[in-house]
Amino acid sequence: MSNSQWPQNNSPWASQDPNWRPTEFQDAQGRDPRAPFGQQPTPPPSYQDLEPPKRPSSSLWIVLGAVAIVAAIIGGMLLLGGGDPEATASPTPTAQSSVAPSPERTGNWIPFEGNGNGTFEIVSYSWSGDVLTAKIRVDVQDGEYGFSLFAFANGTRASYDPDDPSGFTVRSGSPYEGEVSFHMPNADSTIVLATPSGRTALNALPIKAG
Repeated sequence: MSNSQWPQNNSPWASQDPNWRPTEFQDAQGRDPRAPFGQQPTPPPSYQDLEPPKRPSSSLWIVLGAVAIVAAIIGGMLLLGGGDPEATASPTPTAQSSVAPSPERTGNWIPFEGNGNGTFEIVSYSWSGDVLTAKIRVDVQDGEYGFSLFAFANGTRASYDPDDPSGFTVRSGSPYEGEVSFHMPNADSTIVLATPSGRTALNALPIKAG
């Protein structure tokens, strides 16, 4: 049968649908085999992240250079000009505190705390060979307390008990005054006021060699 014998109007290929378009296929993003199933794929980076960092413009370097030059000029002017000698502040004198001796004390005294608040004073002392004799005075503000004394050489730190090791008692309003002697080397020393047992030192005063 020749082509002329086919019916022309009934053939499905005789005419083309004007609305027909070929099917378009889009590339689908494949799943990362390292990612667990069900996890959303990581979005690709944006184009801003792929752009190289911008370099500072040349105008910024020009401004920074100008600022550095101005600072150098000002610094040179200050160094060459010097400072006004009269503008230099004079040091402020520091306050000096000193304890003035009262009419009842010689000045070689010191306060103490811990066994009744009071004062310990060496009224006078003298050396006779290797024997130190000192006149002491102790008073307390209130109450009644017992005390003891010992001495030590400053150079060797060796301690010495008084010839009469018995202590003494002081009452408020009745200061104790008495002499105490130590057999010890004639050297710079220290007399210590302590509790009756002698285990707790309350305060101390220096003695010069004779």
